[in-house]
Amino acid sequence: MAAPIALFRCDASPTIGAGHVTRCMALAEALAELGWHVRFAVGRETIPTAPVLAASHFKVDVLLADTNHEPDALYEMASGHVDLLVIDHYQRNAVFERACRSFARKILVLDDAIGRNHDCDILVDAAAASTELYTQQVPAHARVLTGASYALTRQSFVFHRDMALARRDGRPVSEILVSCGATDPANATTVVIDALDEVAHDAVVTIVLSSRAPHVEAVRKRLRGNARLLLDVRNMAELMTNADLAIGAPGSTTYERAVLGLPSILVTLADNQRGIARLMVEAGAAVDAGMLDEGFAPRLRRLVAIHLADGAGRQRLAQAASMLVDGRGAVRIALGALEDGVDKDGGRVGLRLAALDDEAWLLQLQQYPQTRQHFRNAAIPNAEEHHDWMQRTLVNPKRLLLIIEADGVSVGSMRLDRLADQDHAARHEVAIALDPDRYGRGIGSAALRLVRALMPGTILDAVILPDNKASQALFEGAGFVALSGDLYRNMPPQAFS
Repeated sequence: MAAPIALFRCDASPTIGAGHVTRCMALAEALAELGWHVRFAVGRETIPTAPVLAASHFKVDVLLADTNHEPDALYEMASGHVDLLVIDHYQRNAVFERACRSFARKILVLDDAIGRNHDCDILVDAAAASTELYTQQVPAHARVLTGASYALTRQSFVFHRDMALARRDGRPVSEILVSCGATDPANATTVVIDALDEVAHDAVVTIVLSSRAPHVEAVRKRLRGNARLLLDVRNMAELMTNADLAIGAPGSTTYERAVLGLPSILVTLADNQRGIARLMVEAGAAVDAGMLDEGFAPRLRRLVAIHLADGAGRQRLAQAASMLVDGRGAVRIALGALEDGVDKDGGRVGLRLAALDDEAWLLQLQQYPQTRQHFRNAAIPNAEEHHDWMQRTLVNPKRLLLIIEADGVSVGSMRLDRLADQDHAARHEVAIALDPDRYGRGIGSAALRLVRALMPGTILDAVILPDNKASQALFEGAGFVALSGDLYRNMPPQAFS
């Protein structure tokens, strides 16, 4: 059995920027980590505009066909089959998607509530307030995933999160990051630079652009004092971590700033950015300087002056932003794309990421004697110990804590810890705990099948004590093989090249 294939169709250009590629890269990285084979299909201007794509390890094909013949080109590229076609493109809609049904088992669309109809199986809009926005625009069977919990950020930002949040302590602003989109076709960057010249005399101003941005030279001529221009950066997570305040467009980088708790002032440059701006401002996670109109420069100067002097205000922005976006949107999307499992009675079994709201219920689950008796640490935690563990777990980028649901009710948990790679494959240790009242119903078996579907290319290890006969039977029934001592392993059902 071959590893599942995900094909991404997105573009970047000096006109549309690189946001579509950025969020597709975030989802692609997550799927690759889970064991998918990933490839991209892009237009001619994409790689020069978004060189990060060419620098990735993903296979990238440049499309030469016109739009009408593009589905045929994708069919050939995919050798007649892909498991998941991801489309992030404002010039593609239901007609195009329907033409791709011949080779795509599932279609996932990334959108921004701009009114297009879709023929898809999953639709994701992190800025949309409600799934109802898409009721008339997707098929009845489609899963619509909306809200900031599905915001896509690349893995480098997740791994910088702890370091960045430790800096959000209200310290004086020593560095301001300006990012008005990769290509900034509206030339907002020059307006921002001029405004900062009048109010931010002591801070280093770091401006980030693509070398394909049409106004690069105009920006370069505006540089004065502590301002610096960086082109085609590949260390954006590091730059955001070291910055104390950001000014930028509410595009895909908004979520990157949020996951790092970087206090931000937004400048809205396009209608499709209004949803993200509204989401951030309503959550108290950013400040809105409005559109790039005649009154923008004085508004920006006033807002910058206020926030340079208000360390506590910047702390509040940082906290709200980091709580809104935790960097695990790609995993939630992968979970949302799974088909429900089935227990022995035909009931639906599903998985979701654990959240702070699950803390009390998880403590109750951990306090059942049946849960702890076969753990390596059999001691039952108290509320304080469990709270500390929960706080550490939810921010640990190498751990996934999942809730097992039966017909929408929480009935168990599954912990997946990232281990060192083996034989070029990712490896996770899996541990499962079920409500004792649900034993014997096939829920654990269904949950393990779901984890294998979620992580089709990873090695799954389980540590099962010799006297835990029930768990041995559960894991052996799910295809785990005893290796030595208490270690059981399930290998991915395909060979890696």
